[in-house]
Amino acid sequence: MPTQPFIRPRSPARRHSSAGRVVGAGLVLAGVFFGGVTAADMSYPNGHKGDAGTLIVQECRTQFERVGSSRHRHARPVDTCTGTFRADRGGAAVEDATVETPAKFEPGTELGVQKTDHRFVVIDEQWIWRSLAIVCVAVCAVVAGLFCLLTGFGSRRGPGVREAWRRVPGGVVVRYVLAGVGGLAALGVGAALLVDGIVR
Repeated sequence: MPTQPFIRPRSPARRHSSAGRVVGAGLVLAGVFFGGVTAADMSYPNGHKGDAGTLIVQECRTQFERVGSSRHRHARPVDTCTGTFRADRGGAAVEDATVETPAKFEPGTELGVQKTDHRFVVIDEQWIWRSLAIVCVAVCAVVAGLFCLLTGFGSRRGPGVREAWRRVPGGVVVRYVLAGVGGLAALGVGAALLVDGIVR
């Protein structure tokens, strides 16, 4: 009678650790994507990318955008202005250019606008501070994702915070790096949102 090959069953702990690492990979990818896109957009105000110019307003409208979760959705007013955009360095004018604005403006108003790869953006202090907050949130997501990847933390029956903290490979140095970067990013989020509320 042929012998059956012995297959070692996968332990529940390993399955839970794998689930936590999947969560970590998702957090890292999301943080890198959103942080990278936002950081790239932040180069526009400094003239590194895009075309700075002026948009002469023809009309402004207020639309209501549905935001929030499926249970707690609400309408957020969004002001947009449409007009003719002319780049500072010359070139053909862009008709019917639309940009999201902090308020409505009268026809004929000239707005300082940056033409990006995909849209037009009004560069103001609020936009800069909000973008900085998004980048800091993305860094927090990357740090949390790395923590889950390294330890398997994040699944329902996975290790707790203390046990996962002890599992971090590299010892005290890696723990301090993760805690330091995550803490600074969290402080950056709070500071950016605080300044955004002051200049609003």
